[in-house]
Parts: sequence; C-alpha cells; structure tokens
Amino acid sequence: MARLIVFDFDGTVTQQDTINVLAQFAISARSPSRSRQEASEKWKQIVDLYITDYAKHKESYVPRVDDRKTLAQELAYLESLRTVEVMSAERVVSAGFFAGLKKEQWEGFGRQASRNGEGRNPGWDGDEGKAVRVRKGFSEFVQQAKERGDKLGIVSVNWSRAFVEGVIEPEDPDRSEFVKRVNEVKWPGGQLEGPEEMGGKVMMTARDKLEGFETILLDEADGESKKRGSVYFGDSVTDLECLLRADTGIVVVNEGEEEKSKLLGTLQRLGFKVPHVSGSREGMKLAWARDFEEVLGSKVLG
Repeated sequence: MARLIVFDFDGTVTQQDTINVLAQFAISARSPSRSRQEASEKWKQIVDLYITDYAKHKESYVPRVDDRKTLAQELAYLESLRTVEVMSAERVVSAGFFAGLKKEQWEGFGRQASRNGEGRNPGWDGDEGKAVRVRKGFSEFVQQAKERGDKLGIVSVNWSRAFVEGVIEPEDPDRSEFVKRVNEVKWPGGQLEGPEEMGGKVMMTARDKLEGFETILLDEADGESKKRGSVYFGDSVTDLECLLRADTGIVVVNEGEEEKSKLLGTLQRLGFKVPHVSGSREGMKLAWARDFEEVLGSKVLG
C-alpha cells in the first residue's frame, strides 16, 4: 500500500548538519576578501555564543537529563530550547549574514554542495568546506517510493528551502515530488521566514517540526479518500515528536555513532524499544538504520 514518507533533511537526507555549509557559501559570496574575513570571524562568534548559550541552558535546566523519565518531561525540555534557538537566529539576522542572497543563489549553493560531496570518502563528516554528502541509498529509496506511488515530504528547521531543493534536485528536478515544510531566507534583508502553510512561523524546535508534519498529514487526509500509512525518518532529538507521531518512525544514525546518538539514547531512556531495521518487521513503531540501503534491505516497510 502506498504511504506518506517524510524526511528530516540535515543529518537524515544528508550525512551531516549543513548549517556551516550554508554559512561558508554566504561568506564566499561576499567581496572583497576583507569582507569575507570579517564575515568568517562574525560567524565564529555566532557559533561560539550559541554553544555557550546551549551549554548554560542544558546545565541549569531542571529536571536534569538523567531525571527526565517521561515523554512529557523530555518534550518540555526540547521546547525550552526555543529561547536559545531564537537568540542565535536573531544574531544571524541582525548581522545581515544572509542579506542580499537571492533564492536562485541558494539553489545554486545546494546544487554545488551536493556535487562537491559526491565521491567523498564514506567516513568524511563534512565539518569543513562547502560540500554536502547525501546519505547512501537515498536516491534509490526515493525512486522505489515513487514507483509505489508513495507521497514524499521534507520537514526541516534548515534556514533555506531553496538550498534544500538544490541539494535534492536529482530526486526532485521539477520541485513537485516532495511536499516541503522548510524555512526560507528572505531577500534582500536576510530575515528568516517560515513555511507559508504554517503562516510564516519560523521552525526552530521539535514542536515546530511536529506542527509542520501535522499540516502535511492534514493535507493528505483532506486530499485522499483512503488514509495512507505514515513513515518519518529523523536523526536528532528535534525529530522526536514526529517519529512518535508517524505510524512508523525510523531513526537515522551515522556509521560508528550508534552509542553516541542523542536521539537513540533519549528514546531508550524514555523506555522505547528501537531495534535495528535488520531485526524489524512491517508495522513496527520504531527502528533505526545507518542509511537507506539498510532500510531497503529490510522488512521494516514491507
């Protein structure tokens, strides 16, 4: 039976988070070189402040991580991070970091980043430079989903929908294959704007992503005579609510990072069982995989 399959973008469709990649393209678009140097220094300040704010918030929040035993407690903590995310986004906007960049440029950045990432060593994590590595098996998975008649979507707190569209252009060349709930950088001022379907609300937290996912589910329910089963792929704690809302949630974990996955650890701490897809069967609520090839080789989706 055809399904609704929705993906997170950063760290799920891609092998790594792409915020630094967006920043490097924005910096490279500046001229002269002195301006690029100043932008690099400003970006480092923004990142350092975010890391500091996040650490302080995490340290002061009560109940502490080991004392959060219920889903409600964890979701309250995740929503409390909104203040940290908002402050960081406001610093980016106030600095005019993405000002003057048009949608076409962001799409071009995404295409170039994807090309730059092709053929990289599988162990490359993309921490530096202007390259994005799409997760193994994604294109084949999408192709098979299309052949089954599945509906596809992306829900992401990424700052540029156009960048996302540039990265996945090989899978969505005419921008019609994926329903998207992603933020966008407005031209010319560089402000952030949320999806039109969410009233322009900027997506920043797990709750925002759930809201975006819910709008896709609602549209699906309104437009179909027969309900499709839903599948959600995500890699971070901001995907927690979406994974649990879907009929099947699949946690994506990088090779060799199974013990370090915050999302897997959080689910297990809250009492959820999350087997690897190789030991899963169709209809299971949760499972995890390293890439889309593992999903295709399993029975988790039938």
